Amino acid sequence: MGKRKLNYLFICYANENRSPTAQEVCKKIAKEYSLEIDASSAGISRGSNRPLTKEMADQADKISVMEQHMKVTLITEYGQNPGKIVCLDIPDVYVKNDPWLINVLQDKLLEHLAKEGLL
Repeated sequence: MGKRKLNYLFICYANENRSPTAQEVCKKIAKEYSLEIDASSAGISRGSNRPLTKEMADQADKISVMEQHMKVTLITEYGQNPGKIVCLDIPDVYVKNDPWLINVLQDKLLEHLAKEGLL
């Protein structure tokens, strides 16, 4: 019997640039290392491309936010356990699939996956 897939959720403000890019980088890493991870993304703004819901947050095993204030919002407004939230500290200065953003995300995700014992 195989392991259950982990559900990773990436959050930025509008779900336009950072979190969709993080979702794709995570999927690529998961495939490359044969990790059982499903990655998705959402925006914390109600007007985002894919607005975050409490159900999405509740179903996530790990939530990666781009900025510290988003972690606070997830805890206070969405009732999430702080232990499942990781702040990547990536400012809103990148466009989707920016090579610099991809490199930063790869480094940070590989570091976090190693800390979780998945690599």
